[in-house]
Amino acid sequence: MDTPDAKITPWSLKPARMNFRALLSLGSGSVIASFYIGTGDVTIGANMGALFGFKLWWTYLVLGIAGWALIDMSVRYFLRFGRTPMAIFKDIHPALSVYMFVAIIVCATFGAYSQWAACAMVISGFSPSVPIELGGAIAALSGLLFLLLGAYKRLETAFVLGLLVLIVCFFASAIMAGINAREAVAGLIPQAPGDGWEALFSSNAGSMINAWLILIYPYTMLERGWFSNSLQGKVNILHRARIDYAWGILAAGLVALPIMAAAAAVARPFGIVPRGYMDLSILLEPLAGPWSTYLFLGGLFVAAWTAGVGWWLCGAYALLDIFNLPIKLDSKPMRTLLILFFIPSTLLLVLRVNPVYQMLIFSAFLALVFPVIGLAMLYRITRKDMGYFRWSLGSPQGVALIGVDLFAIALSIYAGVYLGWVKFGDIFVSR
Repeated sequence: MDTPDAKITPWSLKPARMNFRALLSLGSGSVIASFYIGTGDVTIGANMGALFGFKLWWTYLVLGIAGWALIDMSVRYFLRFGRTPMAIFKDIHPALSVYMFVAIIVCATFGAYSQWAACAMVISGFSPSVPIELGGAIAALSGLLFLLLGAYKRLETAFVLGLLVLIVCFFASAIMAGINAREAVAGLIPQAPGDGWEALFSSNAGSMINAWLILIYPYTMLERGWFSNSLQGKVNILHRARIDYAWGILAAGLVALPIMAAAAAVARPFGIVPRGYMDLSILLEPLAGPWSTYLFLGGLFVAAWTAGVGWWLCGAYALLDIFNLPIKLDSKPMRTLLILFFIPSTLLLVLRVNPVYQMLIFSAFLALVFPVIGLAMLYRITRKDMGYFRWSLGSPQGVALIGVDLFAIALSIYAGVYLGWVKFGDIFVSR
């Protein structure tokens, strides 16, 4: 069906300039950053630093472009139709809604569980007498209470502050260990530093090309009331949103720098490759001092806690969407869903589920989720009814947008294949 928007040349309108007050309203990018900066991302950064120093820092820039494009596709769809990306799956086939329902429950539960387990490790690091189960339960309960008692605006403020705190902690820890600024800058130049870099690039792709980010950002726009019925208003909102989630993605690369620096300083000279985030914290103390370890653990706790809250938040939003319930953090259905996510996540801590089994289930679902979401988005945004926001070769901006969209979809499929076949296979081989 033809619409008034379709008669206007795509990408021909200029957004209004943002004033200082509008810049201060940005905050959802920090919620997005919580997905990019979790325990798995800390481990990837530590391995990169231990093996190659800063030589893989460029991967965050390249993969960040793809992550930005995936979010941008969902926002364009939302602004065009006023519908969230979950509607795409409902429209394609009802079976996809069932699939997404199962995938959301599994991924949000196990994703949050791994973060609460990391919080528990940090608590035990500061106070060894606290059992792992108790430390994880305390972290999870505090996250639940925070979500149950807070309004969305308060959540954004907390995430902005949390992001600043973890950046300060990680950088302070790395400065004590030593940062080579010249090598760090050189790490922004794409290069293949040696054997094994492809596996780290692929692991980072699985983290940065996070298909769940397609789902969550439009929910934050609904919470903020970021929508307009006028085309110019939509163009202005898209401009503002692009700056917002670009900041969230940029934060991931910024946080990776001190983690790589710390690993390069305390692990690489001795040929040690940390198996996880706690290994790096142990290596820091004898070489950089106890305060370097304390700061690193503090940053790790904030990263894990915000990521755990982020997993629950995205999962609950998506389930509300599937069942056509109001997308509101302070609604009764949302609070009920958060409690329902809290129960299994905490039980997994008490049961001490073998991490191998967790990774098997988690990798299997993510391997399917990434390409399914990516291909569904490609199917939807290429249709002519996207109006002003459709693909177009009529301008440099339109051509560039098509390029980054295709790049993002290709990488999302690649990330899914890597998680499904390589990672999944490695788990069986290692056993």
